[in-house]
Amino acid sequence: MEIANQLGVSEGTVRSRVHKLTEDGVIRGFTIKTSSKSVKALVEIRIDVNTDTQQIAKELAEYEGVTEVFEVTGDQDIIVIVDVESSQMLNDIIESVRRYDNILSTRTRLILKEHFGDA
Repeated sequence: MEIANQLGVSEGTVRSRVHKLTEDGVIRGFTIKTSSKSVKALVEIRIDVNTDTQQIAKELAEYEGVTEVFEVTGDQDIIVIVDVESSQMLNDIIESVRRYDNILSTRTRLILKEHFGDA
C-alpha cells in the first residue's frame, strides 16, 4: 500500500487510522477515478429566470450517463458532466435536456483529455 510505504508504517496501521477517521466523520466518503467510457462532455445549460435551479439540477443528476452536476455563476446556470459510450447517447441526453420548458439553451464541449491533480 503506497500510503503505508510513504508514512513508514504497516498497511494495517493505515487501515485502522482510515477506519477511525471514517467513524469520527472526518472522512465522509471515497472517490474512485476511472477511465472514461468513451465520450465525455461538459454540457452548459442556461435556464429561464424564476426557475428552481436546484430542482432541475437534481433531476439532471438522475440521468443515466450524468456523473456530476454543478450550479454555477456566469452566463450559464448549470454544468453537467456526461460520460457515455457513444455520441448518440450524449445527443440523447442533450435532446432530453432541451425538452424542459425553462431551458433556454445548451452548449456542449467534448472533453479531449483529462488531467487529475493529487487531491
